[in-house]
Amino acid sequence: MVMKNVTKKIQKIPYLFLLMLFSFVTASAQKGITVRGTVLDGHGETIIGASVILKGNNSVGTITDIDGNFVLTVPNEKSVLVVSYVGMKPQEVKVVSKGLIKVTLEDDTQQLEEVVVVGYGQQKKASVVGAIAQTTGETLQRAGGVSNVGAALTGNLPGVVTSASTGMPGDEDPKIVIRSVSSWNNSEPLILVDGIERPMSSVDMSSVQSISVLKDASATAVYGVKGANGVILVTTKRGNEGRAKIDVSMNMTAKVVSALPGRLESADALYVRNQAAEYELGLNPASWNKVLPMETIDKYRHPANLEEAERYPNVDWQKELFKDYAMSYNPSINLSGGTRHVKYFAAVDFLHEGDLFREWDNNRGYQAGYGFNRINARSNLDFKITKTTVLKANIFGSYGVKKSPWGVADDSFGASQLWQAAYSSPSDAFLPRYSDGTWGYYKPNSQGAPNSVLNLANAGYEMLTTTRVNTDFVLEQDLSFLVKGLRASAMISWDNVFVEAGRGVNDLNHGTQTKWIDPETGEVHYSNAQTDSKTGLDFQEGILWSTAGGAVRDWSTQRNLFYQGLL
Repeated sequence: MVMKNVTKKIQKIPYLFLLMLFSFVTASAQKGITVRGTVLDGHGETIIGASVILKGNNSVGTITDIDGNFVLTVPNEKSVLVVSYVGMKPQEVKVVSKGLIKVTLEDDTQQLEEVVVVGYGQQKKASVVGAIAQTTGETLQRAGGVSNVGAALTGNLPGVVTSASTGMPGDEDPKIVIRSVSSWNNSEPLILVDGIERPMSSVDMSSVQSISVLKDASATAVYGVKGANGVILVTTKRGNEGRAKIDVSMNMTAKVVSALPGRLESADALYVRNQAAEYELGLNPASWNKVLPMETIDKYRHPANLEEAERYPNVDWQKELFKDYAMSYNPSINLSGGTRHVKYFAAVDFLHEGDLFREWDNNRGYQAGYGFNRINARSNLDFKITKTTVLKANIFGSYGVKKSPWGVADDSFGASQLWQAAYSSPSDAFLPRYSDGTWGYYKPNSQGAPNSVLNLANAGYEMLTTTRVNTDFVLEQDLSFLVKGLRASAMISWDNVFVEAGRGVNDLNHGTQTKWIDPETGEVHYSNAQTDSKTGLDFQEGILWSTAGGAVRDWSTQRNLFYQGLL
């Protein structure tokens, strides 16, 4: 009898669990509180579309309707609502279980008081009527993977389109277009750094205070024809009164090769060629001569020894030419601060751009390839001479060295020959370099199947050095004692740019011997890689390279004097 009663009690346990679960759900549902309210502005008008969100849980929220009312269910009476609207200060309110909540939002006048850098000065946001977009240096520094100010603008400013056609070290300045292309000849905007026309690449990202983009005619009118394609105003940082502040940053980037075509291994490509030859036998019976036996094709995939590996090559040209990745790094240090009489900002940064091409030992005593190193130094000083007079002095210096193979610094076609094999040379044509140290070439058609490894390794190298020194002096006088708001300023600036080219190793006249192994006969064919363009004769093996001391590029050297007065 006792066992029977115990059995009945055990059978009731599942129902007990279901009853407890139902009670828990009911209790949870009863804990929810429905809140009703109205959102008003400072004039007592209802606000349509105001956001009402549960604090700490952005998934619980709603917006006000056409009458400014909202209804929201919150967990309990301790909940807090965050009410916000564009152009107004957000407000937090505690829920009320009974009655109607009235929330009055105040205008955020601070946003309208913020200044925007415009042509020849600044304006408050409330008074700006032109199409102007602005961003800050802190926003640009969050753009990962770039150390160039122009590249960092991508996606940060509406209406600004950037495009880069090369990723070579030292050539990463993008082409910038504002809104759209307006001319067949030149659609690049006018770029001003601290009010002076200068390249954007002359500014390191850690020294940028703000960037304004003037996009329409009303905003660019003061610049005349030069501003027809838009204007980009770059303002550098200045010191503030207070204790010295030191900022140290380090930006490291790993770059990889992109936009490479797919490839077939030699055996797979030859098998596809066999199939194509078989398909055209009905029209061209001679295609039987192009069909290779599978036994020969297998030697491309699985050579038995070194001799077969060189006779039946299987080359991954992309792997032979490029590294898996290249590192770039950009450390910088800034110092700012000041007193009532002197404010200062100083910055130093170093930029190194790595090379994605592999390094090959050419046994000629030098290392070819690409690279870029640059160091910038800036000092912005503000001297308060009197209560109403301020003297500003800006000094900037830059020293950059770009390394590239000899003769291709300004030759896009010559530069393309250094990576052409990754796109055009077949895997089965030849080896980049054979076991005896001889470079390979393709005798049937050397133009259609170039040895880019040879072209890069034995190309010599050239240094392009750019030295830039900029000095600005600005005197500002507050004339409010005569007329309220009146101010006068005078500026004078000297910019000096010196470019030296041709320093390095000229190895264009080397007589490097090359060879090709005929896969059908095994015969080895030798040839020199280059010939004299004047005589047509092959250069002889062993001719040494020559060095060059470099010379100043007259057409790239600039000395600019700029001065202006404003009232």
